[in-house]
Amino acid sequence: MIHIACNIDAHFTTHCAVTLVSLFENNKTSDICVHIIAPDLPDTDQEILQDLAADYGNEVYFYFPPADLLSDFSIKKFGKRISMTTYYRCMLSVILPEQLEKVLYLDCDIVVLGDIMEFWETDLSECGAACIEDIGKDEDERYERLHYDKSYSYFNAGVLLINLSYWREHKVDRQCVHYFRTYPERILFNDQDLLNVVLYKDKVFVPLMWNMQDGFYRYGIEKKVPDWPMFRWLLLHPAILHYTNKKPWNYDSMHPLNSEYYNYLDMTPWKGKRPRLSFKSRLQWYAKIFPYMLGLRKPKYVNLSDSMPYRTKGRLI
Repeated sequence: MIHIACNIDAHFTTHCAVTLVSLFENNKTSDICVHIIAPDLPDTDQEILQDLAADYGNEVYFYFPPADLLSDFSIKKFGKRISMTTYYRCMLSVILPEQLEKVLYLDCDIVVLGDIMEFWETDLSECGAACIEDIGKDEDERYERLHYDKSYSYFNAGVLLINLSYWREHKVDRQCVHYFRTYPERILFNDQDLLNVVLYKDKVFVPLMWNMQDGFYRYGIEKKVPDWPMFRWLLLHPAILHYTNKKPWNYDSMHPLNSEYYNYLDMTPWKGKRPRLSFKSRLQWYAKIFPYMLGLRKPKYVNLSDSMPYRTKGRLI
């Protein structure tokens, strides 16, 4: 049984459905149990998510923690698009059932495009989590602000294979609360900063294919990687695709793999829903894209349209 955890509020039910359908579609040989943590959720939303899982023979359970569980935290950055539910991620070891030893946490701006069993079976011995380096890992400011050495790097918290037994033994939830109370001025990227500073010595990195973030698709990336053909293949074939910047449901998103989100959206009750259906949003879109079409602005994303599959006998990045 693979256990998945997601944090959402009522504004994210549609996107959670997309994440789950993509997961179920590409992992049909696995039994999956999903644990959804939310401040509250309408009964109709719960039924939709449970029905989607049941269609694949999987299960969904809901958890509604008391509001005071997050009373020590506050949103520091991206407050317009990030809610307090993000901090549930720091508290998973006390929210989820005691008998769960590990869980794969997934943000719900994600589509799962491959079999995750290899990732699920990552060795977590004496380790708090398996994770993927963040696109911003080279920014010195993060380490200076959080007061740990850059050699430990910095992970993106949107995809985490969590050793719950380790978290309970080392009281990771209490460490997060204590750090935020003691050094609130050091926290910028909310719970992601907290988890990085608490787990900086107690994690293992896995390949980028398990959390391919928006920044890796940005223009100029081809000049920063040592093997562009291999990296380009990986960009086209991620196991987990993470829309960390503009979301596919934003009218002005230009991500080259936006279509993956809509492929799975159309397998949910929100089939056919698109952000640029109104006349106003279409005008806004054309106004935004026009300077790129004229070559007045550099493209935001690398061109992948002429890519050919690149095969290698070795392990991908």
